[in-house]
Amino acid sequence: MTKKKPTLFNLLRDTDVSGVSGTGKVAEGVIFSDGEAAIHWLGEWPTTTTHPKGIVSIKEVHGHHGATRIVLADDPAARLARIAEAHTVHEGGGGLTSGDCNECGWAWPCPTRIWSSTDRDPLATWDPTDDEPQPDTASDGDGDGDDHA
Repeated sequence: MTKKKPTLFNLLRDTDVSGVSGTGKVAEGVIFSDGEAAIHWLGEWPTTTTHPKGIVSIKEVHGHHGATRIVLADDPAARLARIAEAHTVHEGGGGLTSGDCNECGWAWPCPTRIWSSTDRDPLATWDPTDDEPQPDTASDGDGDGDDHA
């Protein structure tokens, strides 16, 4: 028995290609622990459909070549944890590392890993300068990093 929980998502339609569903949030969905999925369409004709091939089927049938987006509806802390988990240091044979992030290629820890794993309010806005080293306030002003002339 799997411990993986179902994942909730919304279908957000930017362009109504069919002229039926409208735009904005047009459906709610769930990806079950075994990978199958279901969609519940909102609006004047609410309908629920199953997709045994999961999210791949939903993208193919309802994606309209990017006109409809699948947006996960989980809590922000869980989303940040998944992002942090994806951004790991590259390790090659014999435990050697390039020092780069597997996901984005930046030097590890990359800015995304730092952002997603730093303890902060997940709903707050993030300013990249929040994670920059702060200047030495005890410096004597000569730029050499010490506090004596």
